[in-house]
Amino acid sequence: MATTDTREHIIKVARRLFAQKGIENITMSDIAAEANRSRRTVYTYFQSKEELLEASIEMEVNKISSAIAKVAASDLPPHKKIIRLIFVRLHATRSVVKRNSRLSSEYFNNAWIIEHLRRTFDAREIALFRTIIAEGKHQGIFNVESPDLAARFLHFCLKGVEMPYINGIVNKNIDDKFMNNFTEKVILGALGTNSEITAQIQ
Repeated sequence: MATTDTREHIIKVARRLFAQKGIENITMSDIAAEANRSRRTVYTYFQSKEELLEASIEMEVNKISSAIAKVAASDLPPHKKIIRLIFVRLHATRSVVKRNSRLSSEYFNNAWIIEHLRRTFDAREIALFRTIIAEGKHQGIFNVESPDLAARFLHFCLKGVEMPYINGIVNKNIDDKFMNNFTEKVILGALGTNSEITAQIQ
């Protein structure tokens, strides 16, 4: 097995064990046995459970990054692309949380407070928003003075709503169609979307 494959295999095994039994109840020996690797092999890649935990979190965060990057690279027009990106981002984050639902709350806190991972994710997301908004401005769809400021503002609004959305607080008793329509009105309105497009979502 190639080096990259071995490393990823160990990470996936560790993430599964952390989710099933809790971080404190798992040892490096447990991970080695479950991965069918020697302790020496595991320690070649990771010096501690903490390193493995960080790597497993990074893997999950990268899944979210990949999902939204695909939307940004799609052929959708900017006004549809930005709404699609928001919901793909929220759904992908919710999927990660549910997939790891047996982990302690400490894990989920770690997943979003490991600053260098979060900073990297945030920078990628802001860059995607900036590109889409600039594209929309160039096409005469959005009317914003600063795509960069708009991208940052949108990112931090989304960051603030992610956990309430995942927990079902924001969207409680609201169907997906209404939520989508409401989001379109708020976001596209804030971006100064031209009247021809906004008329389509009234």
